Parts: sequence; structure tokens; C-alpha cells
Amino acid sequence: MPRFFFDVSEKADVYHDASGIILPSFGAARERALAIVRRLEATPRAEDDLVCTVHDIGGRRLLQIRFQSGKPVYSSPITR
Repeated sequence: MPRFFFDVSEKADVYHDASGIILPSFGAARERALAIVRRLEATPRAEDDLVCTVHDIGGRRLLQIRFQSGKPVYSSPITR
């Protein structure tokens, strides 16, 4: 099973996930990233300053979730 890393950016602060987590699929990683952002979004903040980026073990960006106007916006450089 693949290992996924979840980095969180909040304004100028970036929190790097150094250990990652093994998950069964890309879909499971997407759901975990969305859960991370939803949990953090419960705290009031300025628009567009919360981002969760998912990387694989090689450092390749697989997915990015950004909150815009209170809704998650996904961007993915690879097709799933």
C-alpha cells in the first residue's frame, strides 16, 4: 500500500508531514486531506489561507485542497 504525506499551509506557516501514513488508495488519501481541512476550517480565518497538499513518497504532488468562500476546491496534477 502507498504512503501519503499531508502538508498543511496556513497563511505563511507550513507544517510538513515528515512521516506520512500508509493508506489503501488515492481516494482514501483524498478523504483524509478533506477531513484535515474541514477540521481546521472550523476555526475562523481569512479566505484562501488554508491549503492541504498531498504528496507521495517521491515528493510528487498528488492533490491540493484549498478552501475558497467556505468550500473546498481541489486541484490535482494527475488524473485519477
